[in-house]
Amino acid sequence: MNTGRGPIGITFLIACLSLSLFVQDVRAAQDLREPVFMEKADEGFTQIFNLDYDQAIETFVRLRGEYPDHPAPPFYIASAVWLRELFRRQDLDLNKFLSPGYFDEPTDYRMSAEARQRFFDMIEESQRKATRILDETPGHKDARYFLGSCYGVLAAFAITIDHSKREAFKQGKRAYTYHHEIMQEDPTYYDSYMSVGLYEYVVGSLPWYIKWLAVIAGYRGTKEQGYEYLQQAAQKGQYVADEARVLQMVLFVREKEYDRALQQAEYLHRKFPKNFLLHLNRAQILERKVERNKALQVYKEVLAWTEEKVPNYSKIDPFVFRYTLGQKFKDLNDPEAAIAQFQWLVENPRTPERERALSHLQLGKLLKDLKRIDEARHHCEQVLALRDFEDSHDEAEDLLDEL
Repeated sequence: MNTGRGPIGITFLIACLSLSLFVQDVRAAQDLREPVFMEKADEGFTQIFNLDYDQAIETFVRLRGEYPDHPAPPFYIASAVWLRELFRRQDLDLNKFLSPGYFDEPTDYRMSAEARQRFFDMIEESQRKATRILDETPGHKDARYFLGSCYGVLAAFAITIDHSKREAFKQGKRAYTYHHEIMQEDPTYYDSYMSVGLYEYVVGSLPWYIKWLAVIAGYRGTKEQGYEYLQQAAQKGQYVADEARVLQMVLFVREKEYDRALQQAEYLHRKFPKNFLLHLNRAQILERKVERNKALQVYKEVLAWTEEKVPNYSKIDPFVFRYTLGQKFKDLNDPEAAIAQFQWLVENPRTPERERALSHLQLGKLLKDLKRIDEARHHCEQVLALRDFEDSHDEAEDLLDEL
């Protein structure tokens, strides 16, 4: 049973948290490793992997009450609070994290003050408890590993929520320092390889024109060495197997090793069938492989599971999802499937005005290509009757001129 497993991160930067931990309070080691604790911790992480964040938080809150001196439960609560926020923003998406500069862009999303405070309070509590172990047992390896992981999640929070590269690198370097020292002391402590490997991969992947700045600032690493460390963590890590697979999936896509990425995505989705993001990852990878028919099949499978209300697939925002899916079907040369999605959106009275206007515009374009001129004209006129979104009025007017 895996008590140290950390929350899922669909992305390259999310995975830099190294959330998987092997924690052991030296004053109560037997209690913390008892089967009941392990089972409850594993239950919480399975909930996170299946996107059941509220249930996971409840599980860890109960665990925190039962093990008040244990540094893990508050850390796990903080991680679940943070991941739930990313899920709310619809930021746990493979394509977003592979998009250069995604987190350089400003965001309209704001984390609630209550959730933000809870995140930092729980991280501080976890650090305090880990430090207490180190005060009593200097050099305690697992406590240092845990403390480093706290800095890792602070780094991930900085880049994903606050979009602060400076803070992310500062906290990330602290995490790296803790875990790298452990790795040097004990080369068989393979769980520490994941954060070290990711850090070195990121630093090694920096563009040449800023890499010298990183070196001056004390950041070291090569892409090749980082990749090797990640392989070691994935193959030999005792507690990071699932997280390493998630991370490798993203890096395999980045390196255009699509077959290996797809293998990881399929394995993870079989293990966590309620995680529709992993299901979508399969389609996204197939799309990048230019296997259009297979990608279409998987996208349609996700849609069918949504309509059949497969557990947790109801959490997908139907309006944003169907609009995005319509665009995917259009790009993958299935115009009839695309039309069906946009038609569903314009006919549903609950569709937000943005998706309604843009769906009318897409219908106008698709129907024009199919020579269904009167229908295309009708949808362009409907665009002009709604508010202007993303230059939809200009596009509709140009399309009417063509018609």
